[in-house]
Amino acid sequence: MTLRPLPGALALAFALCASAAAAQSSPAPSVPAAPSVANATVGALEGNALSAGAEVVSIAQDRADRMTVPVSIDGRGPFSFLIDTGSERTVVSRDIAGELMLKFAEIARLVSIAGSKMVETVYVPDLTLGRQNYGEVVAPILEAHHIGADGILGLDGLQDQRILFDFTTNAISIEDVAKRAASSDFEIIVTARRRSGQLIFTDATLGGKRISVVIDTGAQSNIGNLALLRRLGSGKKLTQEQGSLVSVTGQSVTVNSGLANDFRIGRAQFEFVPIVFADSQAFAELGLDKTPALLLGMGTLRLFSRMMIDFKQRRVLFDMPSNARRRPDRAPI
Repeated sequence: MTLRPLPGALALAFALCASAAAAQSSPAPSVPAAPSVANATVGALEGNALSAGAEVVSIAQDRADRMTVPVSIDGRGPFSFLIDTGSERTVVSRDIAGELMLKFAEIARLVSIAGSKMVETVYVPDLTLGRQNYGEVVAPILEAHHIGADGILGLDGLQDQRILFDFTTNAISIEDVAKRAASSDFEIIVTARRRSGQLIFTDATLGGKRISVVIDTGAQSNIGNLALLRRLGSGKKLTQEQGSLVSVTGQSVTVNSGLANDFRIGRAQFEFVPIVFADSQAFAELGLDKTPALLLGMGTLRLFSRMMIDFKQRRVLFDMPSNARRRPDRAPI
C-alpha cells in the first residue's frame, strides 16, 4: 500500500520548525485578527444560509493560524483534529493510537514534503465530527509534536462535503453535498480538476505567469515547487533566503524562501506573497513536478473574507477581501 502525500501537514510542521536564520530575519505575519475559540456549524446549508437544524460545535485556532475541530473516535474524546484540505489521508497521533488501543493495519510508505518514510497505520473506528460520522478509516500514525494536534481530518473524510471557511468570524460550516450550493454571494469562483483527492485549479497567476494551485488549510505558509522557482527567476519577481523545514515524519529538507510579487486568483490581486520552495516528491505524486505549482496556505487564505470548497462540484469560491491589493508583512517562513 502506498500512501499519497500529506502536503498540508508538512507545511504546518515547517511553520513550527523554521530554521533560526529564517525566523530571526522575518517578523510575524500580518493576518486578520481572530478569536482563539470560535464556532463551526455541521449540518445543511440552504444556499448560503444555515438550516434551522444545523448543529454548532466549537473550534479552536492554533498558533499557526490553522483551524482545529473536536472529533470523537468510537465514542471517546473529544480530540483536537486539524481540518486539512492538503492531506489526502486522516492521521492520528501515536499518543491517541496508544490511548485508544487502535488495531494495527499495516506498514505503508508515506510521501512527505521532505521525502518518503515507512510508517505504521491503524484502523480508526467510528470517526465523528458533530453529527457527521465518517465510519472507519485507515490512518497513518505520526508523532503529536510533529502534527501539532491530536490528528488530522484529511480528504478521505471530506470528499462528500462542502466546507465554508468564514475568516472574518473564524468559523467553519460543513455539509453534505446533496445539492448544488448557491454561489451568488461569492465574487470569485474557480473550477478545479481532481487528482488523488486534491482539487487543483489554474485560474491563478504569479508574477504574470499562470500556475497550478492546491488549497492547503493545514499549512500556515505557501509551498512552491522548483518549476515555480525557475519560472519566477531571480529578478524583481522574487527575493530569496535559504532555510530548512521539518516534515510531520520528522525528516528535514533545505528550502529557499522569500517574497514573490503580483499573486492573483480571479479578480483578487495581492502585491506580495511569502513562499517556501522545495524539491519535493509530494508534487510528483500530484502530477505537479513539471509545471509551476503552489500549495496555498492559511497565511494567504486568511486575506480573503470567506472561502467555500465544494468537492463534489470541483469548485472553490472566494469572497474578495476589503482591499485585495495589500502587502503583508514579511512572514517567518
